[in-house]
Amino acid sequence: MFTDEFFETVRFNCNVSDAKYWGFFSICGLLLRLRELFKVEKALEPWDSIDNEEIFKWLEEKEKTWQLLKDEEFRPFNLYNEKISPFELERVNSFLENKGMVYGAGYAFFMKPSFFVGVIQEKKYIDGYNVYFVGREIVRDLFSSVGMSIEKTIFIRLINIRYRVWENLPNWFNVKENLSSYLISVFGNPEKWQYPYPEFERIVQKYAQIVFYHEIAEQKIEIKNWDLIKTCKDSKTEHILRGVRDFLVDFSSYGPISAALKNKDKELLIFYILSQGPYQKKILKKTILDLKNAILLDDWQTIEKIRDSEYEKWKNNNEYIFQIYKNQGVDAVKVVANKIFEGELN
Repeated sequence: MFTDEFFETVRFNCNVSDAKYWGFFSICGLLLRLRELFKVEKALEPWDSIDNEEIFKWLEEKEKTWQLLKDEEFRPFNLYNEKISPFELERVNSFLENKGMVYGAGYAFFMKPSFFVGVIQEKKYIDGYNVYFVGREIVRDLFSSVGMSIEKTIFIRLINIRYRVWENLPNWFNVKENLSSYLISVFGNPEKWQYPYPEFERIVQKYAQIVFYHEIAEQKIEIKNWDLIKTCKDSKTEHILRGVRDFLVDFSSYGPISAALKNKDKELLIFYILSQGPYQKKILKKTILDLKNAILLDDWQTIEKIRDSEYEKWKNNNEYIFQIYKNQGVDAVKVVANKIFEGELN
């Protein structure tokens, strides 16, 4: 039965994971994640203000909890007198889905175990995949992801997308960004938006499409560097290897860039470019510049050529990395990863 015991088990496992892995994040990254987790637990919208006294008390409780649980192990679920591992998604969700909720579990950066329970906003069956669009998240750990995919199940985590979009609006609509004038012409200036912010909701849906196409492509493309990612134990190398993996996925015929090309969807392509993280932007610096120029000229033929070229490049790089790992080990891969980061390997 799904009682408070179930949610307490998820919460316990989230806290155990956080207690063991919070030190892997930078101070700035940790503070941002804590702020977001507080908002999630309090069911706040991205634009809602935070009471300082309330969050300070919450932080103190988190610190005490993590100190108590740092040596604990994850608890199994006790569902209908069965002991079920917290990583057995299909079995857990077979009990949970008829309650209008869904459970997700997997491994994030630094191989941090990550768990959540959220409300199903929509469920679709697409190309053999169960795709859950998850709204409010009732319980979640410190790590936030906009999407997760495990075998035939894909989660689009809308609350995390909402936080991500709202946080990045000032940068995306910055007049110094040469694509901003186009975005402003389509969505208006965010400084002039009025609640309930329909323009914001449209951007969230556009971002959700990017996540959807990425997760679908990730399931369809054979990628050989996952075992390496699990064993590299180096933050910078892991970021680069995950970047290579993401580029291979995103530039494939199933990914978000292909979807943008198919529909001549300028906004989808622009938000894909703008949403890249610092590592991705450095590695893809020239590619992003070429894509921006082609977008401004409505040159979809050039965009298609860029997609084809990038897909082949990252397919070859991924294969090369795998062979280096197989023949020379992790340390040799770190050297190759750094060359990719510095633009020394094409």
